[in-house]
Amino acid sequence: MQFEISDLNPDDVAAAAKAHIVMQAATYAPYAKGDFTSQLFDSLERRIPEMLAADRAVVARNPFGNIIGVAMAGDGPERWEATDSPHFVWPAVTRYLKTLFTMPGTHGSGLGSAMLEAALPGMEPAYLWTMTDNPRAIRFYEKHGFAPDGYESISDGFGSMHMIRMVRA
Repeated sequence: MQFEISDLNPDDVAAAAKAHIVMQAATYAPYAKGDFTSQLFDSLERRIPEMLAADRAVVARNPFGNIIGVAMAGDGPERWEATDSPHFVWPAVTRYLKTLFTMPGTHGSGLGSAMLEAALPGMEPAYLWTMTDNPRAIRFYEKHGFAPDGYESISDGFGSMHMIRMVRA
C-alpha cells in the first residue's frame, strides 16, 4: 500500500476531523452504546481546535490525496482523565498519544506503525487509551512497546465502552 505521511496542514483540519470520525465509527460502532456515530459527527466542530492544539498532528494520504490515517500526540493527562474518578492515578509518563486511527482496508499494511512513529518518534515514552473490545489495537500497541498499567475506565459520553490505559516507558 502506498501512502505519504505529513504534518497536518491547518487548511486540511476539517477534512482530517471528518476522516477521523469515519475511522472511529468504523472501529467502534459495533461495540458502542447509544447513538455513537451520531455523537461522533456532533463532535466535529470541537475536534478542529483540538487537532490544531496538538503538539504533533499527522495525516496519511493515499496516492489519490485522500486522508487514510490520523495521529495526534501531546502532553497529558487531559481534563477528562483527571476528573474521571476520585481514584485517578497519574500515568508514569506525561506524553499522550491522543489518537491513532487508519481507514479500514489499511490494517496490516504498515500504515499504523508509520503513523505511530511519526507521532511518537524513536519509541518516545508515552501513554494512550484503547478500548478493551479492540484486541487488534491492544496487540498493535503491545508490539510497539506499550503495556497496560492497570488503570481502567468507562468512556462516559463516548459510547460507554470499557477502556484501558497503556504505557510505553
